[in-house]
Amino acid sequence: MVKIFLFLIVFLLSTSIINSQNRISLNVGYGYYLSNSENSTKIMGDNKFRSFVLYDFSYQRDRLFGFNLLFEYSYQEITKNNIIEFIRYNPGPNPSPPPYWGNMKLINHNFDLDYTANINKYLSYGIGPSFIIANRILEVDTILYDKLASSGLGVNGFAELSIPIYGSRKYVFFTSKLKFRYTYSIWFDKGIRNLDGYHQEFFTAQILAGIGYAF
Repeated sequence: MVKIFLFLIVFLLSTSIINSQNRISLNVGYGYYLSNSENSTKIMGDNKFRSFVLYDFSYQRDRLFGFNLLFEYSYQEITKNNIIEFIRYNPGPNPSPPPYWGNMKLINHNFDLDYTANINKYLSYGIGPSFIIANRILEVDTILYDKLASSGLGVNGFAELSIPIYGSRKYVFFTSKLKFRYTYSIWFDKGIRNLDGYHQEFFTAQILAGIGYAF
């Protein structure tokens, strides 16, 4: 699936269409898990994955075979420290040493491909499929590092505000976006784990802002 997305972006960049316009932008944003299946697992306890910072790159090609298409990649990471305690027992007369603490990290690589349309000169919207690569990592000091890799499919939609700030035909613009994404797991690198009944389901809301260039 990643190869398909990479092929699409190379194809969009390389295809020569008369009067088409390209737009690239770099964005940073704040996201919130409206729903995260990891939060219901026993290991998380009262700790929940909620808000996170994300970094985003987008490329849009207008009027490609009659469609305006946008490819977007974003990266997000969230860590919950000291979610699980491992007791170290000392059978001798000396006091037991301090316990080990486990930290849980969730990393998502998000790939979106959207059909976009303009509402007016400054506002647009988009909708399309999403592909996600997730890494759930449990780390206990230096004695344990356990990473569960997975991938999922879903759908996303957004509304975007773009305001030119410099130039005419080729111009720099400010962009702000409200985006929602839902994904559900389709594959796990489970190794020797028993994952019967386990799944990953993510539903996020995101607000992003950044700078872009149209050419």
